[in-house]
Amino acid sequence: MNKKVLASLFAVGIAATGFVYSSVDAHGVFFANRTDDKVLVLGEGATDNAYKAEMVKDITGYTVDGKQVPVEIVKHEKNISIVPPANLGVTVTNFDYGYWTKDKDGKTVHKPITEVPGAIKSTHAIKYDVHYWDAQAKPFYNDKAFIQIVPSVNPLTLRKGDKYDIQVYKDGMPYANAPLLRDLVNDLTAVTSADANGKATVEVTADGLNVVGVEVAFPTQNKGEQNKYFSALSFLISPEE
Repeated sequence: MNKKVLASLFAVGIAATGFVYSSVDAHGVFFANRTDDKVLVLGEGATDNAYKAEMVKDITGYTVDGKQVPVEIVKHEKNISIVPPANLGVTVTNFDYGYWTKDKDGKTVHKPITEVPGAIKSTHAIKYDVHYWDAQAKPFYNDKAFIQIVPSVNPLTLRKGDKYDIQVYKDGMPYANAPLLRDLVNDLTAVTSADANGKATVEVTADGLNVVGVEVAFPTQNKGEQNKYFSALSFLISPEE
């Protein structure tokens, strides 16, 4: 992640909105094709990271008609994959990456700040994803996510270069000036923000995997600790034949 670019782009937004933007990592979770499997990826750009299966708190599937449907989760050593049911329209993922705390010596440990004597700062990384699997599914509103992105149309009905509108919500309300990563996979410098009503126009940037993200952090009641949220909208465009 280009930290200088992020810092300059968000300096004004931070002052205006009061949120604490964290550019340490912009890792989101999203589904991608990996070795013939539908794998839940933790990463950004060309980088994937290993994670424990228990960090995946929930993956809920919905049919194209909006009915909840079971999704089979397959646990692997360093990640998980799913076996999509035939009528899957959308999946909603809730992922908890846990606490990452920097101790007094500058070493980062995977523990909450209350368990690290002399801790300097700590981040609890919480991640969401809504992935579109079928072009017939309607845009999905995930009322369980603290931050979420809702497209105006199912993005699978579009092609590379097409533009569409999104609405960003925070705690169920339009998220004014929400920081946007418009292309988490192919262009980590494509960072802007939503408007005062939490709306923005984005583009289908790839014949393949597309991931739009919002990443933002807010301080908790514990000194030096923050909750950092990453919410993704992801979909896989197949090139026209």
